[in-house]
Formats: sequence, structure tokens, C-alpha cells
Amino acid sequence: MPAGKPADVRIVRLAPEHAAAAARLHIAGQPGTFLTNLGADVLTAIYALLPQSRRGFGFAALPAAGEGGEVVLGFVSATTGAGGLFLELGARHAGKLLPPLLARYMRAPGLIVRSAQTLIYPLLAREPDSAHAAEHSSAELLSIMVEPRLRGQGIGALLLDALLAECATRDIAQLDVTVDAHNEGARRFYARHGFTERRTFRLYGRDMCLYGRPVG
Repeated sequence: MPAGKPADVRIVRLAPEHAAAAARLHIAGQPGTFLTNLGADVLTAIYALLPQSRRGFGFAALPAAGEGGEVVLGFVSATTGAGGLFLELGARHAGKLLPPLLARYMRAPGLIVRSAQTLIYPLLAREPDSAHAAEHSSAELLSIMVEPRLRGQGIGALLLDALLAECATRDIAQLDVTVDAHNEGARRFYARHGFTERRTFRLYGRDMCLYGRPVG
């Protein structure tokens, strides 16, 4: 398929049955990052629980012609409050999330500090004078991943369009995303789709850029 041409896919709501594939795509798309370092078991638990949360939502790209096992070609996830989402997952689904997380902490204790940073990073990213910071009017894009061999075929754009349409349905006025300052490919993608850089901050010892765009 020529690069840049939208792939023949169908977009469906992200669901628990997509979690293992979402974890695999996340690890392939963001090697070496904090969430990837938590491991496949933890990521699978997070993506299984996220669409069941009051604050989480997302979409998956599947082949247009249904295949056995619901092959996931890409996915996007978002939340109306990252800090609240992680606290909710921990409080309501501790039985499912804590066992793989504690096992990972035992193998890599340094991840405990980075987990604490993850809980407070919404405060680091928030603009001091932001008029759109309230949960009911803004959302954060958490992750958007596409099967590596299918990148450049428009799947990411289709997923982002579905997410923006869902934000509009939920009366969300602003969609934000945090990008590693050194990830030039991601920064070009968001700039191409109407996001503008709002500010920079430090997280995990790295420079991060906060991008945002109005919904609609």
C-alpha cells in the first residue's frame, strides 16, 4: 500500500480484549520509556482496565475484513485526568494491577520513584494560567501506537480522528499530549494534525513538550 494512503481498517472502541496487543504495540513503539519498562504484564493490565474507567477511553484499528483473534493494527488511548485515572485504577482494580506491578518493582526497585513521578506529572505539565485545565473541558492523549510495518499508511490519523470525535461528543474542548522533546517523529505528527507546542517541562530526567489543540 502506498505510504500516506489510509489503510483499509475499521475503528472500534478500545476494549479489554485488545489489551495484550496494545501492550505489545506500546513496547514496540516506545522502547526504553517508563511504561515500557514496567513490562508487558503491567501494560496489559493497564490497557485492560483503562476503557472500564470513568476517566479512560480509546479506540483500536482492526482489519476491515474481520480476522480470527481480532488482530490489532494500532490503538489510541486518552483520559480526562491522568492523575485521577492512575489513582482510580489502583483503588478500584488493585487486585488485577498490583500483582504484576509489585513483581516488576521487586526486579527493578528504581521504577518505584518513576511511578511516583508519573502520579505527579499532571502538575508538572499543567500551565499555571490554564483556563482549560478542568477535567470536564480537557483530555490528555496518553498513547497512540501503530504496528511498525504499517506506519505511514494513515492509521494513526484515523485513530486520532476517532478520538477527537469522541472528545467532541463528551463536550471536551481541548486535547493535550506530552511528547519527549527528542521524539522528532511524534512532534511532526502532532504539528501536522493541528497541535501546537504550549510549554516544556522535565520528567524522568528528560525534557518534555506539552502540545495541545482545540477539539473541533
